Amino acid sequence: MSKTPTNELSYKLPKDNIAQYRYKNPEDSRLLVADTKNIIKFKDLLTVTNEKSVFVLNKSKVRNVRLKTNKVDTGGKLEIFILNIISDYECECLLNFSGKKIKDTEITTDIVNFKILDKNIDTFIISTDIKIESLIEKYGITPLPPYIDDEPSKYNYYKADFSSGGFSVAASTAGLHFNKEMISKLEVENKIIKYINLDVGIGTFKPIESRFIEDHKVHNENYSINKNDFKEILKLKKEGYKIYAVGTTVLRTLETVIKTNIFKGTTDLYIKPGYQYELVDYLITNFHAPNSSLLSIVLSIYGEGWKELYMYAQSKNLKFLSFGDAVLFKIT
Repeated sequence: MSKTPTNELSYKLPKDNIAQYRYKNPEDSRLLVADTKNIIKFKDLLTVTNEKSVFVLNKSKVRNVRLKTNKVDTGGKLEIFILNIISDYECECLLNFSGKKIKDTEITTDIVNFKILDKNIDTFIISTDIKIESLIEKYGITPLPPYIDDEPSKYNYYKADFSSGGFSVAASTAGLHFNKEMISKLEVENKIIKYINLDVGIGTFKPIESRFIEDHKVHNENYSINKNDFKEILKLKKEGYKIYAVGTTVLRTLETVIKTNIFKGTTDLYIKPGYQYELVDYLITNFHAPNSSLLSIVLSIYGEGWKELYMYAQSKNLKFLSFGDAVLFKIT
């Protein structure tokens, strides 16, 4: 079987097309219906969805995992980006500061003292003298994506209104279009709403660097779904309901569970050209960055025409990436 060159996921993304602010009212954000190229507002979502529909959303909450401080000895700036809590006083993180970052280095800062226990390429394991959760609660700030200008006024907008629990360091951005009012409207119209939890990791921003899409190693992420909810989703599908995954995180979770029958675990499911979908009928997802593994999902669903679709969206001034607009793809 021939492989797919990674440049199949490349396109030009002008900075002006990257949304820097979330819509004040999420229902005013726009949705491109891929099959027809019609563009509607999210408040009109019901006009393009099936009468019998199940919407599945990711409720994992973005945690305030960025810690900005200064080194006591030099006054130099230092940032800790917590990726995963290992124990009360240990975490996996990114470190950004001037100076050596080697094993056994001990550093004193204005807010915490820590020691580097181990290093793995660009991530670190550190131990701290204050509980990790306490650091997050007291000093943490929201980790906006690198392509969004860092302004505190944006922090709350990077969290879905319905999110709760979990430990995400990046948002499931399709969910940002669904506030509580929108969800209530769907329920009034007899749409079924279900939730999964997939903790979005920093790997979601990692571009594919291999020559071929198939050679890329996709990131691992923790997920969970209520067993009874999943069984109900399967039952509803058999009854003719269409399953709408709100975001690629939901898509990966549902397709992982249908294949493994494991309701809580870690997924490294890599969706690429040729993938056979078993459960999800529709995907609502934002416009993704060039060469990302998320674009591989788009290619698997829509085929080579995805570039023309993206260029069409740009010509209509739709906004891209986390705070931008979205696309509705029909899968089956």
